Amino acid sequence: MTISTEGLRENKTFLDEEVAELAGLVTTLEKTNTVSSKMVGILTSFDTRLASLEASVLPIHKSTQSLTRLAGNMNQTVAALEAILSYFDLASKEEAIVASPLTVQELQPYLQSIGRIRESLRAMSSINLKAGDRVVQQLKRSLKIAAGQLDDLFKQLLAQNSQALDLKIVTSSDRKDIPPFPPGVVPTLITLAKSLAEIDLDPNATPTGYLKSYCEIRANCMIKSLTPLHQSSMVELRGVYDKGSTPFLPYTTSLLKLCRNEADLADTLLDPKLLSLAFMGSIMPPIEQWVETGRSLTRRVRKTYTSEIGILFDVIESLDGSMNTFESVFGLARRQKENDALELSKSFKAAAMRTFIDFITDLRNQNNTKYQAMPLDGTVHQLTSDTLNYMKRLMSYQPMVESILNLLGDGNWNNPESATPNRRSQATRSNRNSVLQHYFADVLEALVQNIDAKSKFYKKGQSLTQLFLLNNYFYISKSVRTTPGLLELINGPDSSATIGGSTNSLNSAVYERPLKQNVDLYQDNWKSCVEHLMDVTYVQDGGVQQVLNSNQRQMVKDKFKNFNHDFDELWKTQKQYSIPDMDLRAMVLKDVHQILIPMYDKFLAKYASSGAGAGATTMEFTKNLQKYIRYDVSMIKDMVNQFFTNT
Repeated sequence: MTISTEGLRENKTFLDEEVAELAGLVTTLEKTNTVSSKMVGILTSFDTRLASLEASVLPIHKSTQSLTRLAGNMNQTVAALEAILSYFDLASKEEAIVASPLTVQELQPYLQSIGRIRESLRAMSSINLKAGDRVVQQLKRSLKIAAGQLDDLFKQLLAQNSQALDLKIVTSSDRKDIPPFPPGVVPTLITLAKSLAEIDLDPNATPTGYLKSYCEIRANCMIKSLTPLHQSSMVELRGVYDKGSTPFLPYTTSLLKLCRNEADLADTLLDPKLLSLAFMGSIMPPIEQWVETGRSLTRRVRKTYTSEIGILFDVIESLDGSMNTFESVFGLARRQKENDALELSKSFKAAAMRTFIDFITDLRNQNNTKYQAMPLDGTVHQLTSDTLNYMKRLMSYQPMVESILNLLGDGNWNNPESATPNRRSQATRSNRNSVLQHYFADVLEALVQNIDAKSKFYKKGQSLTQLFLLNNYFYISKSVRTTPGLLELINGPDSSATIGGSTNSLNSAVYERPLKQNVDLYQDNWKSCVEHLMDVTYVQDGGVQQVLNSNQRQMVKDKFKNFNHDFDELWKTQKQYSIPDMDLRAMVLKDVHQILIPMYDKFLAKYASSGAGAGATTMEFTKNLQKYIRYDVSMIKDMVNQFFTNT
């Protein structure tokens, strides 16, 4: 119980303390509330005062900000005015710099001056100031002067390193033989070209000034380098053309070589955007000159094709082989028109086709003034030699000739209005499968017909007619037989190559049988001489008469006299005739050697003691042998051997 009272007492004490403490807190709270109320009143007063202060300060603040901006704008304006004023001064200063002579050593400071001018010009052009117009014009004038100076230096350096090349370098097969620009020049030219391209303020404009200079200088360099080949291509051929010898062939290969070199040079020196323009501008003048040279060559060969026909075929073969290279060259130049080389090749092929037509037309024209002159000695006519030489030249280019004849069309070389009857049978023609066979067959027929007609120039029955035909027929025959592949082409691979071969062969029908016929006709010229030497044996009392009576002696005298006269006439006339070919001359005089000379030897031995051998019996017909016996056998042999030598 005591413990409980003690505990109550402690609890009461604790509660009293807590109540007292709580009362203190309440008192404190009341004081705090009083202070808070006073503070709220003070703060409320501050808000009222601050609002009043803000209303008073805000206009002043705004005025201060406006003044600050105005001051900034004034500073910027002053700075801009100072910059503009500096451009006024810079225009005169830089103009003096760019107007001074320019050298490679002063290039970099010169380019810096151009940069300042360009910057000033851009700035002044954006300012719409009346007073600035004069400065803009002055800056443009300075820039123009600078561009001219740069262009002059560019042209000077390019020209110094664009001299004409030696002909040996031009015609060599290796492009590495072309000397490069000096190492120090290339960077300078690149810098100049780039600077000239940047000077133009219009980015879409084409810088035609230095590009034109570049094209002119490089084109002139190519033209001068190719001039020896151009000039030699224009020189008319003297004599017969040798296959592959026309200067136009190295002219073509050299042109392509220099064009490829120009492509590399333009790619090195110029902006890629200008490559095609520069390349086309530099190569087109020499190419145009080359094309015109080719066209002149075709016109010339059209007039002299019998000797220069090979030029056409050589050039056609060269152009066809180089066509891919030409196409790549024109591709780099971005040409829109057709390849000039292809056009020139077509011109050469057209000229070749025209020569085939012209030749056979001229051959059929028996009144052609070029071949009116007749050989007075009966030798081979120029028409014959020209024709066979023309055929030989065509044989040297057989594949090319056949391809062009195929383009022309089989038989289209014939002019229907002047066509002559065809000696060949249809069967013979149908067996031929080569257009060149057909062409050669028509050429030979036309030639023989023309030669036959020309033989009428000589007097009828004159031996010169036969000799003229013999010379020409034999020349045709021998040329056909000795030209590799010609006889086989004309008559087929199984044809005979000897005179009097297959009777169905063209060469036999056209000129070999007539050749044999004219040999026989020529022998008739000696008929009278042979007849004078024909003798009879006189018989008396069952034996051979040894002594001639007066009538018989007169007959012998007349025989010698007539023989001498006829032989002298033959010698007098035919000594002036000519058979240049020794084989034909031997053929023609064969019967003379085999018949006339043995008969004369026997006749002389019978009647002339001076010509009798040991133990021979002669019959005296005159006391004056020298009067009737003018020649001995050796003299007759020597004189016969001198026939047709025209010496």
